Amino acid sequence: MRGQRGTSWWPKACTASRCAGPASLGVTAPALYAHVVDKRDLLQGIVEREIDALLERFRSLSETDPVERLQAMAVAYVEYGLQNPDLFRAMFLFRPELTAEPAADRPALGSQILQAFVDAVRRAQQSGAFDDGDPELAALTIWTTAHGVITTLLSGPPLNIDLKDKLCEAAIKASLTGLRNGSLQAA
Repeated sequence: MRGQRGTSWWPKACTASRCAGPASLGVTAPALYAHVVDKRDLLQGIVEREIDALLERFRSLSETDPVERLQAMAVAYVEYGLQNPDLFRAMFLFRPELTAEPAADRPALGSQILQAFVDAVRRAQQSGAFDDGDPELAALTIWTTAHGVITTLLSGPPLNIDLKDKLCEAAIKASLTGLRNGSLQAA
């Protein structure tokens, strides 16, 4: 399915035939249905794979400073959303049930992204870079900032690439600066 990123067919026109075809998975629709129950199951599988890829992207970051790592995670999240707008919308905007429901063997997909940010915030707190405020609230603040940047860039006015990059950097740095200065303590 990675070959289908960035196309406007997602998810409305996501049919077994289109997903199975030569441009995608290279199998027949009946062969695909041997592995999935229905369209929702197919979409769920795609979302699971993409969440795993995003989490792997976070794990592969080389930054060792915990605040720089949080910044790199937020930037990676923004880059993912901008590189894969249709997948991003399907994963986080239009089909929340695909990321909100826990499976028998794993937590809800959306909560896995949140947990990655929570773990990174805890490392920043342990290093003394952030105060001992609520790590989940801090993680949600960073994730919301990154999410807002993606949504603005996907649905807002067309911006040149320099302004897009500056917006991403400024918004994420402002969020991290607030967390460094204990902004959640007053909340």
